[in-house]
Amino acid sequence: MLFRTRFGAVAILFLALSALLAGCSDRGEHTVDLVRIMQGDEQCALPGREFPREIRVELLGPQVPGLLGGKGSRAPVGGVKVLFVPVDGSDLVVTPAETISDAGGLAAAKVRAGQKTGDQYLKIIPVGFESKSVTLRLISGMQIKGDEEEYRTGTIGDNSVEVRLQKDNKPAAGVPVNFKLLATSEGATSNASILSPTVVTDERGVAKTSVKLGQKTGIYQVGIEVVDPDAGFLIRSKTIKLLGFNLWAVVIAVLGGLTLFIFGMKLMGDGIQKVAGENMKKILQFFARNGIVAVLAGTLVTAVIQSSSATTVMVIGFINAGLLTLTQAIGIIFGANVGTTVTAQIISFNLSGLALPAITLGFLITLSKKREINGWGETLLGFGLLFYGMTMMSDELRVLGDFPSFKEFFKAFDCMPAEPGSWMPLGAVLGAIGIGIAATVLIQSSSAAMGIVLALAGSGLINFYTAVPLLLGTNIGTTITAMLAAAAANRVAKQAALAHTLFNVFGVVLMLILFYVPYGSERIPVFLYFINAITPGDVFAAIPQNVERHIAMAHTFFNVTVVIVLLPFLKQFASLCNWLLPIPHDSKIKIKMLEPGLLNTPSIALKQTVTAIRKMVKDAWAMVDEAVNKQFLPGVSDKERCEALAAAEERIDEMQAEVTAYLVQITRKQLTEPQSELVPLLMHCTNDAERIADHTELILQLTSRLVKNEKKLSEAGRKDLRKMWDVLNDQAKNVINALGSDNPDMVKFALKDERKINKMADKFESAHIDRLRKGNCTMTNGVIFIEMLGELAKIGDHLSNIAERTPEIQKHYVNL
Repeated sequence: MLFRTRFGAVAILFLALSALLAGCSDRGEHTVDLVRIMQGDEQCALPGREFPREIRVELLGPQVPGLLGGKGSRAPVGGVKVLFVPVDGSDLVVTPAETISDAGGLAAAKVRAGQKTGDQYLKIIPVGFESKSVTLRLISGMQIKGDEEEYRTGTIGDNSVEVRLQKDNKPAAGVPVNFKLLATSEGATSNASILSPTVVTDERGVAKTSVKLGQKTGIYQVGIEVVDPDAGFLIRSKTIKLLGFNLWAVVIAVLGGLTLFIFGMKLMGDGIQKVAGENMKKILQFFARNGIVAVLAGTLVTAVIQSSSATTVMVIGFINAGLLTLTQAIGIIFGANVGTTVTAQIISFNLSGLALPAITLGFLITLSKKREINGWGETLLGFGLLFYGMTMMSDELRVLGDFPSFKEFFKAFDCMPAEPGSWMPLGAVLGAIGIGIAATVLIQSSSAAMGIVLALAGSGLINFYTAVPLLLGTNIGTTITAMLAAAAANRVAKQAALAHTLFNVFGVVLMLILFYVPYGSERIPVFLYFINAITPGDVFAAIPQNVERHIAMAHTFFNVTVVIVLLPFLKQFASLCNWLLPIPHDSKIKIKMLEPGLLNTPSIALKQTVTAIRKMVKDAWAMVDEAVNKQFLPGVSDKERCEALAAAEERIDEMQAEVTAYLVQITRKQLTEPQSELVPLLMHCTNDAERIADHTELILQLTSRLVKNEKKLSEAGRKDLRKMWDVLNDQAKNVINALGSDNPDMVKFALKDERKINKMADKFESAHIDRLRKGNCTMTNGVIFIEMLGELAKIGDHLSNIAERTPEIQKHYVNL
């Protein structure tokens, strides 16, 4: 019931906003401001034959500014009478000669050629708006073969262009036909040539020529002109297209553009982190407040680093290190899904003209040695490379948008309804989602996959109906990164990765439902209608407008909608993950303090290192305490306890190796000057902590010697050691507490204790020598006592070394 209520609320919200946005402006539904020719211009047919394609025009109203700015859009105008009138003596036969535009503003008619040859003209008149009339050109008496045929580049197409002329139902022989290569903005005609520029028609009325294509993929335009008044032919240049395809060049260009896009995105994120990365930790401090703050933090961090995968991997690391709870992590993951849409929003704007200036300026700025300035340079350079790569992909794919074979391929998962008002084909929708998943898993970046979707949409290879299911697939595909990162992490981290997957799967299911909730007389899916209403341009027009912006807005609002639906149930969502992937009652959550996933955030990694060193000191001191109080002073031996202490000492050695290796990995990251200064201090502290543990073994050896002598220390000796131990114990506690706080008094107390220990060692050694002279203590035990004093003093020295470095650690620790 709760789900149905929530879903109903979302649907009502979409309907209300759509109705409001659709009706809040005068879109001029009954005023024709533009007649757009959709199909049928420049066609050829032999006399008395029907032209192959019907004439289609679209009636549009005045341009209305978009809600969020931009060029705005034109609404289709239905219910207007449209006349198709032959002009300039044309004998074209039009069926019907007049019609009414439908709800989509479309009007269509079929045309048959008369007996006249040459250029014929047809005027299309919207009744009541005659000033907006348009005229199109049709060619009678000519038939062309080879138009829009595909060939491999660098080849000569046999009979690639064939022109057939006919007059009075007979072949027109002996008529010269001129062929000419036309220049294109893409330069596709470079190195191309026509083998026979002028050909006279044979007895069948046919003129043939071959075109040698260049090496570049693209459209090779050929102009055909027939000027022979005596034969009754006056045909000005008719343009046809030969499609040249170079597979490897296309693959290299698209992959090269994709590589630049991904590298630019990473560089831009790295640059922003250099400028603001040290503030990421301050953002993390807000995670524990509530779900809304966690969502906002996840959104901001992902928008900065330009990758939801990186954010979720970082969250997995935080959980594995014990820095986040599952509920907090899920809130951040929700926000990460919103933050990742920023990339699509950026690239959906046509900013390609800024790419090269940004690359140039960004590179010059990166030459600066100052970290923040260098970061701004990397951000600008990454921005330029991102758009340059996007332009490379778009340009190549835009050319392929005219290739019939590519159009047919993308029709296999075309999600547009077969007829206006019908349902989106479920099989195609699921197929598009699957393709989006596969592409994202392969590329390992949902933002890069979205870039490809935007490039395909901009080239006309996919429509808005298809793009939205593809972007749904990218959202599911991006969860694989977190799943892989959590594979070696603890159970809670695996639950967080599961939450990421469930979030996106739930969102996809919700959108699938909304795909089949129609709205309006045209029965457009409510979510898609809502996106079209709030975005400049009409994406459902016969020629879709501003498709890239619509896709980016759909991506953003899809994730925002899912967050709004699930945010009130954050704890229940966490409980669901815990139920699906429970933690066994007899197992303990393993916390990995030195989590590799934190290395990309050096400030947090260094803080974790300080915590690890504090634990080392604490564990080492616990070993010393065990050895002194339960082994040495009582004068008894416990074999199992000795073995346990030896195992603990090995663990301290392992921790030293781990901390040292972790610090080395940190140095490979880009660090601030204070962070760089902190690394050697921590390495020295690690070594001192390990040396403290080493003294446990020496104390145990002294214990063993006492046991062999079957004697105990004198009462005076034990009292002296107890006094020295009490001061040393106080010093150890002060050092351990100082490593976990910014209180300078603890350091002062620790250093003061160290001075006391040194004085006590000298004093107690002198007193013990007196006892030896008086015969109150055996020589063997006397040597053991003096060695024990030395061991405790050395432990105090190591604690003092850590204490002396702690003020610097405290200063940096607070600023991490």
